[in-house]
This record gives sequence, C-alpha cells and structure tokens, in this order.
Amino acid sequence: MNYSILNNLTIIIFSYNRHIHLKRVIRYWSNYSVRLVVLDGSTTKLEDPCLKTKNLRYIYDQSGFFNRLLSSPNFIDTEYMILGSDDEFYLPSALSSCIEFLNKEHTYSSCQGVAIGFGTRKKGQEAYGFQQYPKLKDLCLSQGLNQEKAIDRISKHFSYYIIAHTFSVIRSSKWKIICKHVFEKEYNFYCAWELQIEFLALVSGKTKIIPELMWMRNNEVPPIRGTNPSLSSKVLMPEWWHSSYYKEEKNDFLYRMKKACDELSTDQNVEFTKDTIVKLCEYYINGLSMKSFLASCLDLISLQVKNLIKSILPWHEIRTKKYKNLEYETSILESQGYKVNHEEISRIILILLNSRN
Repeated sequence: MNYSILNNLTIIIFSYNRHIHLKRVIRYWSNYSVRLVVLDGSTTKLEDPCLKTKNLRYIYDQSGFFNRLLSSPNFIDTEYMILGSDDEFYLPSALSSCIEFLNKEHTYSSCQGVAIGFGTRKKGQEAYGFQQYPKLKDLCLSQGLNQEKAIDRISKHFSYYIIAHTFSVIRSSKWKIICKHVFEKEYNFYCAWELQIEFLALVSGKTKIIPELMWMRNNEVPPIRGTNPSLSSKVLMPEWWHSSYYKEEKNDFLYRMKKACDELSTDQNVEFTKDTIVKLCEYYINGLSMKSFLASCLDLISLQVKNLIKSILPWHEIRTKKYKNLEYETSILESQGYKVNHEEISRIILILLNSRN
C-alpha cells in the first residue's frame, strides 16, 4: 500500500509519565512519513535513542495538559492533523483512507474509522480485543434532509452521545481555531475539553465515520490524570451546569463557545446565539443524566454479585477472560463489513507482546 499521503498528516501525541508506552508508539510510527509531535509533560524528560526518529518533534513542557495542547498549532504545518494518546495506536491504512475522503469532500471537516479495545493477558503472552464504542459503527450525522445544518448534526449527536471527533483526522485550519477557543480556558467539570471539541467539530462542517478499523484503544492503563483539575474532577457536566456556584463560569463557557462558533460556522443562514448553544448542550446533559440514573440502579443491583465474584477470583482475570483473541476480534469486525488491515494488526500485536516481555 502507498502511504505517501501520510505526508499530509501531523499526529499530536500527549504524554504524561508513561515513557514505556511513549517509546513504543514512537517506534511504531518510525517507518511512516507521518509528522509526529510529542507534547510530554512528564515529571522527567525522556532520554532515549527513539527520539532520533525522522519526522519526530519532541517537546518537553511541564506547564500542564491545557497549555501543551494550546501550543499544538505551533507545530502543525500539514493540511491535516489528529490527536493521539501515548499508549494507543492508529492504523496507517485507515488514516490514509480518511485523508483520501477529506481530499475529495471539501464540505467535511473531519473523518474517523471505528475502534477496537485491546490489552494483553497470560503475563503478556496473548493480545486480546473487544468492541470499543460500538455506537460509532452506526453513527451517521451527515446524511438526510438536514445534513447541511450544524445545529441538526449537534442535536442528533448530543442526544445519543459517543466520542466521535476528538480523535479524528481533522483539517488543521479547523483544529487551530478549535484549539485556541477550547484550551485557553479550563472549566471545572470532567473532560470539558472533549465535549467542546465534539461540539465545535460539527460546527466546522460535516463529519464522516468510514467503515474501516482505525483506532486501537488501550484497556490496560487508566487515562492520564493529575496534570489539570478537569482531568480528575468528580463534577460531571449536569451538576456543573445546574449549580449556582458555577454560574459565572458557565456564562464564560457560553461566551467562549459562541465566539468559537462565530469563527468556525459554515452555515451562512444560521447564527449560534447563546440560547442556541444552551439548547444544544442540554441535549447532552439530559441524556447523561438519564444514563447516570440507570447506571446507579444497575450498580445497586449488581454490587453484591460483583463483590461475591471478586472474593473468589482476581477481578482482572474476570474482566479479561470474556474478551477474545485480538486477531479473532478484528476478523469478526471484518465479517460485519468493516475493512481491516491484518498486516498492520499483526505488527501491533508483535509490538504489544515484545513490549510486555
């Protein structure tokens, strides 16, 4: 396969105190022409021969997650970019497909494939896989009578929310605007930045989920925490939204989101007023509140059962035993009509097993 189209892509990798995983992902990209920018906020600077990799730019900056991401446009001179974590993989063939699609469809702002979760077990001797974000497979936000209207795309997406744009291939010109408005200010509810990116990506233009495996999501390590308050906050958006304590901050949030919409919107006949943004955010808040209620009910019912099982067998073994072999799981995905590059999957499995041993 010709990967030369990856010359047009910059991958922004954020990293924090996971140098083992970071070295793994740098080596993974060492044979491709993609531009790799690592924004490392770890307590110690990485010193390793992998930093000599061609097309790699390593930035050591302990100023915090938001400041590092805010600086990312300074290191992007390609037409497209994608955000990535230091412990996960993208399939180069799927990234190429996303770029090819965006090259042809200029009214689209971003493109992404489907995802599979992965991990290792049996002391690093086997890689396993499982369905990750299955709602991505059926997500269609850019077809139908109202496909040209960002407001309709956002209302549909936020009513049945799944992360679908934060880790997508996006036009760099759009990312630079989104980045400026999102990372200049941090808000006190959990992962506010993700919600803002998801919202503003849809304001920027139509989006596409292609029927191809692209994103390999790590199940072995917890998300990055501790570098910024909102990354570890126990306050979810519904609580923050309705609390009088955060009223001033909420007004600032709406003001900044409106400024971003005014700069990004491709809808000439639609104005993103404060009331419009409130209404769209409440689609998400109402959906999340219902999920939280149902999850609480299920937790109450299943807590005793879980505790009983945990007392008999190690919880990690229970959690991973239900998952299938990674190659088998990707073959199931392929049988459902999704394109899978098995050569690239085999390389990822080899990297996983070697790194664990």
